[in-house]
Amino acid sequence: MTQPLRTTALTRPTARLGATVLLAGLLTLTGCGSSDEDSGTPAASSSETSSSSAPSSSAGGSPSAPAETGTTAATASLVDFDIELSGTEMAAGEYEFEVTNDGGASHDLVVERDGEDVAATEVLSPGGGETLAVTLEPGEYVFYCSVGGHRSMGMEITVTVA
Repeated sequence: MTQPLRTTALTRPTARLGATVLLAGLLTLTGCGSSDEDSGTPAASSSETSSSSAPSSSAGGSPSAPAETGTTAATASLVDFDIELSGTEMAAGEYEFEVTNDGGASHDLVVERDGEDVAATEVLSPGGGETLAVTLEPGEYVFYCSVGGHRSMGMEITVTVA
């Protein structure tokens, strides 16, 4: 895709579908033989799989199947003043989000539940990235950027965990 996805009400289904297709491709590579010691390796190959044409599952499903360690791999891209997640409906469990700052300003990613922060990255410079490990219990979460006024500029997205 050449244009960044926006998390407006009109394009969220499109973003979910695109993220689901991308994630299905990542799952295909992950299932082909990563060891437990290589758990960070699939993120490095995400650009290689972004053009694969894996079959699409329902757009509301979890971002990926649990890895051998029981942790689910997911992606979060911080672009300009938008957050693009690999899914907004997830199953409860342990997740490792590969967070990348693909925008031109510094950003972070904070995971909030019931008004309390449960996980956060460091502030990432443009082009930077970090792995964020978090256990998601059933409920509603808000993923947002806490830098400056970025959250009030729309840099937040609601995630439902069942």
